[in-house]
Amino acid sequence: METSILNVHTPATATEHTVTTTIADQVLPRHPGLSPVDGQQRFSNFERTSEPDGHGGVRDDATGNVTTPVNHVDASLEKELVETPSVDPDIQRQIDARANGFAICKVQIGTFYRPGNAGPRSPQAFSIEWEMDFQQPSVARLKFERLDKQMRIEMVDPAKESAHYSIIVKFNNIVKMVMPCDSRESYIYFDLGTPPVFQKEKVHDPLDRSYNKQFERVGELCAKHGDIARYAYHLRIVLCDDDDHYRSHVLDMFRALCPVAEICPLIRYVTMDAQKEELFNSANLKRVDEWVKSLGDHWRVAFQVEALLDNGIAHTRDVLKLKPCIDRLISRHGCIATEVMRYFVEAAARRPTEQPLRKCFEATLQRQLRRPPFTVPNGLFFCHRVTLTPTRLLLEGPNISQSNRIIREFQGYEDYFLRVSFRDEDRLQYRCTRDVDGETLFRYRVGKVLKEGLYLAGRHFEFLGYSCSALKTHAVWFVSPFRHSTKGLVTAEYIRDNLGNFEGVIYSPSKYGARMAQAFTATDSSVRLRESQWSEMPDIEWDGIVFTDGVGTISQGLATLIWQTLRGSDSDNSTSAVQPTAYQIRFLGYKGMVAVDPLLEGIYMRLRPSMRKFDVEGKDYAEIEIASAFGEPKPAQLNRPLVSVLEDRGIPLPAFLELQEKAASNTRSADESVPLFVDLLKNHNLCEDFWVPDILRRLNRLGFELNPGNVRKRLDTPFLSSLRSSTINYVLRGIKYRARIPIPESYMLPGVADEGPAYVNMGYGNFYCLPEGKIFACIQNSHDEEPTWIRGSCVVYRSPVIHPGDVQCVEAIGKPPGNCLFGTLRNVVVFPTQGTRSLPNSLAGGDLDGDMYEVVQYGPLLDLEPQDPAAYPPADPYKLDRRSTIDDVRKFIIEYINSDNVGLIADRHLIMADQLEGGTLNTACLELAELHSRAVDYLKNGRKVTIDELPRTAALSQPDWRESEQPMQSSNYRDHHESPRALGWLYRNIMLEEGRHPHMQSGWNDALSSALWPLMHCRLHGYEPSTDRSWLDSIYATYREELKYISTTYSLSKTPLSEEELVMGVILATCSSEGHKRERVFVMNESLSFLLRATRESLAGESREIYGQLARAWDAWIYSQRVSDDGSDSQFGSHSFGLIALGLVLKNLVRVGILPR
Repeated sequence: METSILNVHTPATATEHTVTTTIADQVLPRHPGLSPVDGQQRFSNFERTSEPDGHGGVRDDATGNVTTPVNHVDASLEKELVETPSVDPDIQRQIDARANGFAICKVQIGTFYRPGNAGPRSPQAFSIEWEMDFQQPSVARLKFERLDKQMRIEMVDPAKESAHYSIIVKFNNIVKMVMPCDSRESYIYFDLGTPPVFQKEKVHDPLDRSYNKQFERVGELCAKHGDIARYAYHLRIVLCDDDDHYRSHVLDMFRALCPVAEICPLIRYVTMDAQKEELFNSANLKRVDEWVKSLGDHWRVAFQVEALLDNGIAHTRDVLKLKPCIDRLISRHGCIATEVMRYFVEAAARRPTEQPLRKCFEATLQRQLRRPPFTVPNGLFFCHRVTLTPTRLLLEGPNISQSNRIIREFQGYEDYFLRVSFRDEDRLQYRCTRDVDGETLFRYRVGKVLKEGLYLAGRHFEFLGYSCSALKTHAVWFVSPFRHSTKGLVTAEYIRDNLGNFEGVIYSPSKYGARMAQAFTATDSSVRLRESQWSEMPDIEWDGIVFTDGVGTISQGLATLIWQTLRGSDSDNSTSAVQPTAYQIRFLGYKGMVAVDPLLEGIYMRLRPSMRKFDVEGKDYAEIEIASAFGEPKPAQLNRPLVSVLEDRGIPLPAFLELQEKAASNTRSADESVPLFVDLLKNHNLCEDFWVPDILRRLNRLGFELNPGNVRKRLDTPFLSSLRSSTINYVLRGIKYRARIPIPESYMLPGVADEGPAYVNMGYGNFYCLPEGKIFACIQNSHDEEPTWIRGSCVVYRSPVIHPGDVQCVEAIGKPPGNCLFGTLRNVVVFPTQGTRSLPNSLAGGDLDGDMYEVVQYGPLLDLEPQDPAAYPPADPYKLDRRSTIDDVRKFIIEYINSDNVGLIADRHLIMADQLEGGTLNTACLELAELHSRAVDYLKNGRKVTIDELPRTAALSQPDWRESEQPMQSSNYRDHHESPRALGWLYRNIMLEEGRHPHMQSGWNDALSSALWPLMHCRLHGYEPSTDRSWLDSIYATYREELKYISTTYSLSKTPLSEEELVMGVILATCSSEGHKRERVFVMNESLSFLLRATRESLAGESREIYGQLARAWDAWIYSQRVSDDGSDSQFGSHSFGLIALGLVLKNLVRVGILPR
């Protein structure tokens, strides 16, 4: 729309900027069609036209025209106005004034260190490990790139004037900036969280397929920089006063532009010394390397020494000063040297800058000498991890991890296995923008390591293999050759050659790798079967449709034996867990699900051809490996893709809003009572490992309540209050930023098949068989006395949903008839094995080898408009004209990681569904849905989807529900538009409040102990609490040290996780990559669950007698209260330790019959 403007008076000297500012200030706020409805919307962009005055200004007749993106305007102009994020004119003027950036005299890269003669309050110094000196100010500039939230340091190498390099620093990567107190010096230190990005301007080759790329990502600026890039990455920039107008004020101008460009790190003003210390020169690095190699059998210690350097914790001089201490540690305390070093590296990473490294080492040693070593429970192992970035090797661990078939086979040699991840500097997925060629560096960096291996702490590691789930996170396994006591020399090739016969897939590198991957899946060992105890049976097929893809059967006797074996190896089990009737397994070359078949007798298992991925011959006995046991149902939740699809299938906006408001109300009301808080925890799977829901439920039955009346006892404590506050905040953020809303009467269940038709076809009887379009599901939680049979109309889907037809309507049959074979199955969804199409396959291409399906009975979400499921033709696997080798598998890994666009496609699909008419039913979205299906299958069929195949988004402006949770990452609000779809309404409907942070330090109240003591005393006649605290001191110290290690290791920043986060099993900090955060939460909870199991085993002691365990648990509970009230540094961990002890007390009171289950 073009609007004429009258009486907008400006000075005679007005420039275009002045007039633009006047319109923004005087016209837009007063025009009802141009101003935003509220302060959180962006102003309309506009194009102003007026007659120039002929002297570089504008004509002062107080008139002009403004064109805005409303009503009917020229299509190209409207597109420009809609897509261009608006910028405040004053901000734009300041940015334009420094469009050419700041001239640079020197660029220096190094590390911060503490000089040997520094006092306690002296500042750190900076060691210059590499620098480039520019004699001509015009050859190096520092520029702000505000829209990309980064600054760019552009340089021309004086030695090679044609070489143009850039150093890219993201604003949120700047921890702090240090500037001098003396304004005569114009330098800036940048303390960075991770190394910056290095780029080189591309010189295009006409044959280069990346000809459209302006820059190329590089790992070094020159060979000399490459020598130190692994260890030093902080920056010192010396600015030039190249303009008389800004002479001596260049730092003031830089400081002034920081908030304009939205750079918000801490700025310190201190005079900091900078010297060329050469802390990482070849001589010092060689000395460290020779020492590390000399450690020989103490490789775990050597790994930690390397971690000090590679993780940027210490420099070579500090490490070499520690050499006598570490050598003495090995000679005197060899059995605990590994553990001391593991905790020392963690403590050194978070020590105050003024604490010398040696003092930190001595303090750690003294703590570890006072406690027994931490032992790993059965089925687990200490896993060493390495992350390869474009410039560094980051070392982590060893962390406690779930074992797999290979690790168990070579028990005792776990230190020779290494888990290697390939990531960007910030540990997120490696990805570059359209104008940057990152592929060349990635292929070189990753390809070299995969082919040549890597040297670490004196050992050479070579590529071994991967599990499919690990490769999705861009991680693989390496192994260092070792000599086994009975197998002789074990190499990567030896291990792969003994996995099985892969002849059926040998011409397809992706399938060859995927088949070998089965051996690396994290599993629990269970029952060993003789060859006569299992067999293969045909799949159920109709007209070429396989209805039993990935599922077999087991007898009830075998199911019980597996459950007993799992519970027997895990003392950390719940007293009343529901025995699973289905398991996800690995067995020889088979993988998939097995469900109980009531007609099988004894100990027996039957598998299917669809489960057989490769052959393993010559095995008289084989072990059933358990990947998952399904003892309880999981709650179903909405998510953004599901909301988008349901909206396009006819679910009205009020249905979503009502569900959201109910969820938000229930969340906020968790402060009111124990049952409401327990429901919140159960609905979001929080605090499960610490048994908090069970603890609170049992205490509530004893008369305890958060806000008690006259007949109730007070339960609340400062820690429990803080835990609730963190839980409420976490759940509300999930509701707002991810549309993670619990769906009532809905469950997430693994899928299995109705075996009835197989028996009917063989003439074994007249069994009831599920008709097409019907399902069976029976739900039973651990505290349910009776199961619940789902009956009536349902919606069933498999996350993530992309295509509108990924959600289907079915009928649940309810309580099963007596003549069916699935009547005893619990916590699974049984699909029919007859009809025109497999129902699981209709749900985003699912199968029955372990996929989870959501079954929804919530009425307002059931009235869906019909939509056929997607029907994509299967892609033939990429094959070679020769047999695949391990080199081909390596090349596939590089291609996969470089072309893994599943997340990118899903994000674009969601955004375009918001922008385009028809939403997910729009042609472009349907195209993206098919591309997403292809990208998911890429891991197995080797057919990739490139970025160039993706439709482009319709606008630069993002829907408001895409705004970041991170304050430092949040785009200017004007860069987002108000989404009119359900996701936008849901996003805007939730207001977040700050959580409460109680300052009281006391533990659980005395009323709780007073109430439990009579229950204890009535069964433990003559028992008096122990006065000997030494055994508890030892257990608590071990627990607390490992808990601190976990809190530091898995944090997304340098700030350790809180005790509340650990109890909840979440990370509250925000992260730009939800996938990376999800992965860190998973491994954190893996380590936590193993720590809890080991701690509970220690508290139980060697006694198998219940009353002895009850007495020890009570002693631990009383001990935790004393430590909680201590008020010293040892308080961290005391609250969660108290939960462990209290959980054991209540569990044993149930076991002796004092408390109900």
